[in-house]
Amino acid sequence: MTPQENVLKILHLNDLHSHFENYPKIKRFFADKSAGFSDVLRFDVGDNVDRSHALSEATLGQANVSLMNALDLTAATIGNNEGLGLPKEKLDTLYATANFDVVLANLKDQGRQPNWAVEKKRVTTSFGMTIDIFGLTAPYPLAYPPMGWNILEPESVLAQQLRESDADFTILLSHLGWRFDEKAAMTFDNLNLILGAHTHHLYEYGKYINDTMLAAAGRYGEYVGEVMLRFDDDFQCIQSEIMAEDVRHLSPLPGDKEWIQHQADQGHQLLRACQVAQLSQSLTNKLPEYAATQFVAGLMGDYYHVPAVILNSGMIVEEIPQTLTLDDLHEILPHSIRMVKLTVTGAELQDILGELYEVGSYLKTQRIVGMGFRGKQFGDIVTIGLTDDNGQLSYQNNPVVEHQTYIILVPDQYLFASYFPILKSSGSAEIQFPRFMREIVADDLALHDNL
Repeated sequence: MTPQENVLKILHLNDLHSHFENYPKIKRFFADKSAGFSDVLRFDVGDNVDRSHALSEATLGQANVSLMNALDLTAATIGNNEGLGLPKEKLDTLYATANFDVVLANLKDQGRQPNWAVEKKRVTTSFGMTIDIFGLTAPYPLAYPPMGWNILEPESVLAQQLRESDADFTILLSHLGWRFDEKAAMTFDNLNLILGAHTHHLYEYGKYINDTMLAAAGRYGEYVGEVMLRFDDDFQCIQSEIMAEDVRHLSPLPGDKEWIQHQADQGHQLLRACQVAQLSQSLTNKLPEYAATQFVAGLMGDYYHVPAVILNSGMIVEEIPQTLTLDDLHEILPHSIRMVKLTVTGAELQDILGELYEVGSYLKTQRIVGMGFRGKQFGDIVTIGLTDDNGQLSYQNNPVVEHQTYIILVPDQYLFASYFPILKSSGSAEIQFPRFMREIVADDLALHDNL
């Protein structure tokens, strides 16, 4: 398809997760593919910010927004990494310098639209076609309310928006995953194009369901999306081309590697400038003691006043040095993971420990991906305040009683992932918001004026 009248070009990116190593190519792709076209829309569909990168951590996503500005975006929506990876007050200011609109309809602040987002955006092409742009993010009803947000069920929100739309063409920025997108395509008659995200799915040449077009560009900036549409004079789409371009096929330029390294160096430098603690000694994380895991688990328990903590040794990615900075903590605990207070009966606790040890032995050497985990492998199950002596489980050195109630502390990954079904279905869970594990370590050490 060549540039001509009644042509709309759409460029899109999703789930970058702060993989800045692909950004130089993406920026050039957006610029090159826009050249020569009168009508170009450019979108980011969420999870651009991921605090696993040192610069994103050091700036709490402000560096990401600066790079998004350079893409000349029409609009963006947020993913769970922006929505749940940042405290409310930081998300409230994340887009203060953005030169693009954030479109988001199913996240509210005390029932009102956040002042940094719009429920929809309307644009009109040079040939007179009106386009309504909607944005929705994945709902986490257990997580968003404790963070200070109201999260709405996306399907009903979208249904109302489409009922009220009189635009010639509609686009959904969907950080909801492929299952939602494909169901929406089958459900709504006036939903013309869905740009997908969240589940890191890839439609290399698009997908068509009923009269809805779907596009998605994978994850980490490994692909970048391009949609080309031609319309007749009644604004009916008469030709479409959808493609997700593999960035490996895009040529690097001199200076790319140096720019990428500079982003990391800048982040590390900012984090290294903040010393957290001077410990009495460094702590390794090896069998049989797992001293570093024991240390972190102990701090978690102290901070949340819970005497029993369960932690897998793979959470602690590097040994803990004697002089500890924020940069060290970011390397040691890079995860977007919080702790959960789990209240269970003694019988449930017995079953949970059995499951953790049994499944954990299989997971031990597995590379776990997702649910906030950024480590190398799962590792061994380590406990404090819990002992198992020939089948007799003790809680703080007292035998566990079947009908008595106990509180334990575990990573929220155990609750969100699928590999611990007994734990997921037992007792009551209270996720500890808003701080990540590494932030708790920093806070606790500061509180105790170093050790």
